[in-house]
Amino acid sequence: MRRSQHATAAMERLKGPGGRAGGCCRSARGWRALLLPQQNRQSLYMYGSEVAVEQECRRQLQSGVFVIHPFSLMRSYYIMGMMAVTFLNLIGIPMEIAFLDGTSGLAWEGFNVFSDTLFLVDVALNFRMGIIPEDGEEAILDIKQIRVSYLRTWFIPDVIAAFPIGYILLFAGLHYHNDDNPSKTTRMMRILMFVRILSLIRLARVSRLVRFFNEVEKVSNANLEVVRLFFRVLSLFMMIFLLCHWNGCIQYFVPMLEEFPTDCWVRKENLMMSRLEHYMTFMKLPPELQLRITNYYQARYGGKWFDEQEVMHTVSSALKEQLLTVMCSRLLRNMPLFRSQDENFLNSVIHELEYELYQEGDVIVREGAPGDRMFFIDHGQVLEENDSFRRELCDGDFFGEVCVLSRGKHLATVKALTDCQCFSLSWDDFQEVLQGFPDVRKDLEEMMEREYLGAGFL
Repeated sequence: MRRSQHATAAMERLKGPGGRAGGCCRSARGWRALLLPQQNRQSLYMYGSEVAVEQECRRQLQSGVFVIHPFSLMRSYYIMGMMAVTFLNLIGIPMEIAFLDGTSGLAWEGFNVFSDTLFLVDVALNFRMGIIPEDGEEAILDIKQIRVSYLRTWFIPDVIAAFPIGYILLFAGLHYHNDDNPSKTTRMMRILMFVRILSLIRLARVSRLVRFFNEVEKVSNANLEVVRLFFRVLSLFMMIFLLCHWNGCIQYFVPMLEEFPTDCWVRKENLMMSRLEHYMTFMKLPPELQLRITNYYQARYGGKWFDEQEVMHTVSSALKEQLLTVMCSRLLRNMPLFRSQDENFLNSVIHELEYELYQEGDVIVREGAPGDRMFFIDHGQVLEENDSFRRELCDGDFFGEVCVLSRGKHLATVKALTDCQCFSLSWDDFQEVLQGFPDVRKDLEEMMEREYLGAGFL
């Protein structure tokens, strides 16, 4: 009570014409003045009077050692700066691990290196930081006491949190981009992924943020309960924000480690586009090509919560056969070669069909180019043309059949007029199917000679 009355009186003198809020020791000059306690509301509340603050200044000067006083100007600015850097780290580190995928850029890598350096310096400076005791009357400025206290409390967590992951990522990234050996590149990618996961230890820096808030609370208008309450509420809201932010990053990072399975929320919400954009930016693709790739993925996956290939691989063989029969049977029977064939043969062919998607304007095949597959149009419209004819094909039509029969050259150029969903049948797969059906092979050879060879296509 008595100290509070002295502090109140001293504060009133600070408000008057003769009040001073500057350095407490006029004899101190230069950078040493930044290490000494200042005459302000905080120091006056702690020591009770201006005379006591002056005595504290003399006590620190007489010790002759480099110690940063808890009420010094340097300590105030240092805490504010470290709070800002720590908060940015606690926001940026989870985002880097979950979303940036090694494409963070020079600016973020530079910030990582700067932060790691700063936290390493902070570990060293903590051996020279004065301590405010919980129930003491003066700050602890003895080097030995400071060292013992720090080693027993926060030294090990601080060293772990200050582990220089930024330097490792920087050097590993430079080595990865300069190495053209595929095997070494693959190994380096794994190392980078491990280091990214290891960088989670930097989130231990949250302990520093809490400690910085506690120190600010101690030295900031300690006699005003409203101010103390404000800092506690602010600290609580910041921690809630960080926890929500970390939860969001973890929810994305876990599916990424599993390479985004089909039932994960990332695929369901179609967030793969953000990773695609990062990839295209990192590869510095031309804007026109980026737009076409984006349009392709939107046409291929947009609005769907499934992947056709994944569905086909997960269902039983019986269900797969039924699915393919429903989707593709009508396409095969539209072609004269398959119209009258055995059901078992058609089912074998259907199993070899591959789903393909083409965008509007894509040239699917070119006239005179070697071909090894034919196409069945499920949905969409194409233009087939050469010097002698021009026609449009749509749902249920087919083209390129000469190539699957003889592995010859394409007789016309085919261009997509709309987004086209097709099924293709390769020559190799078709020949493999025919090996199990020798009678069908013989019938097809006779039909080819009659309908295609006579027309001059083969």
